[in-house]
Amino acid sequence: MQTKTNVKVKELMKTKVVAFKPDDKIHQVAKTFRANRISGAPVIDAQRKVIGIISEADIMKLTATVPFPDIDPLNPFPVFSLSRYMKKVKKIPDEMETLFEGYVKDVMSKKPITISPDDSISDAARIMHKNDFNRIPVVDDEGKLVGIITRGDVIGVFAV
Repeated sequence: MQTKTNVKVKELMKTKVVAFKPDDKIHQVAKTFRANRISGAPVIDAQRKVIGIISEADIMKLTATVPFPDIDPLNPFPVFSLSRYMKKVKKIPDEMETLFEGYVKDVMSKKPITISPDDSISDAARIMHKNDFNRIPVVDDEGKLVGIITRGDVIGVFAV
């Protein structure tokens, strides 16, 4: 009899996987994430080999590079500071748009950890916990994408 922790990844993985190419635009990734209600996806090459992962966290790092101006609370002339502040703030949407025109290859996490369809769900849970991952690409013996396993899939085993 198979216990819940010995369930194989292939029994729970999703085989319809949203994946991106390194030259896809970041703004398209953000739209796809939103449309599919996902927070990350594998990045594959022309042979469908997993070469990276892109996540909302990777995209959020871009927004951290935009310099939001500071206001000096001790400035006796806040009107002048506010004026300078507003000029700088008006530039931020343009800077953000430029960042989102970048490419997946520039922000993706490289050297992804993957899992085999024949590994156990316990193995997947250990990898996710150890690395604080929300998802793991499932690959065949050649490293080609065949599915994805998520935290929700792992937790779902115990909800039945």
